[in-house]
Amino acid sequence: KSSDKTYSENENCHKDHPCLGYIQVNYLKNPLLYVTTPPMKCLFGVQKNGNKKFHMNLQFTNLEEDPMMKQFFDFVQNTEFMCMKHLGLTPDDADRFVSQIQYDKNEVYEPNLLVKLPFHYNKFITDLYADFSPAVNIFTIKKFQKMECDLFVDKVWRMNDKFYMKWKCKIIHMI
Repeated sequence: KSSDKTYSENENCHKDHPCLGYIQVNYLKNPLLYVTTPPMKCLFGVQKNGNKKFHMNLQFTNLEEDPMMKQFFDFVQNTEFMCMKHLGLTPDDADRFVSQIQYDKNEVYEPNLLVKLPFHYNKFITDLYADFSPAVNIFTIKKFQKMECDLFVDKVWRMNDKFYMKWKCKIIHMI
C-alpha cells in the first residue's frame, strides 16, 4: 500500500547529507523557540517578496545605549551561532548559514532583523493589536511604526546548500 511509510533516524546524518532538508528547533521540550522583542521600529512596513510571502524588518534601535535592545540582539546572534555549531559549520564554511540580522552596507544605520509573517490558506497567522486604534490590519503598518512582536523559530532549512533559520511573527503589538 502506498500510504504505508516507514521512517528511521540516521545517526550519520550531517550538514552535507543529501537527504537533509530541515532540522526541527527545540527549546527544552518545546518544539519551537519563542521570544518577545523589545519595542522596535518596523523600517519599511510589511513587504511582499514572491508569491504570498510577506516579511518586515525590525531595527535594533539604540543598540549601544539600550541594554534591553543589546540583550535581545545578543540573544538572536547567539541563537544563530549555536545553530551553526549544532549543524557542524566551521569558520571555513560559516557563510553557508544565512543570518537574518541585516547590516547597512555603508554602516550608517543600525542592524535590523528580517522577520517572516506566516501566511497559510489565504490568511495571516499573525495576530495584530494596537493600543491606539481597533481598526488596524497588517497592511496598515506604516514605515517606522514602533511595535513589540512575539517571534518564534521552528526549523532550520537547507536550500541550495545554505541554511536558513527564519524568525516568524506570531503577534504584533503596535505601540
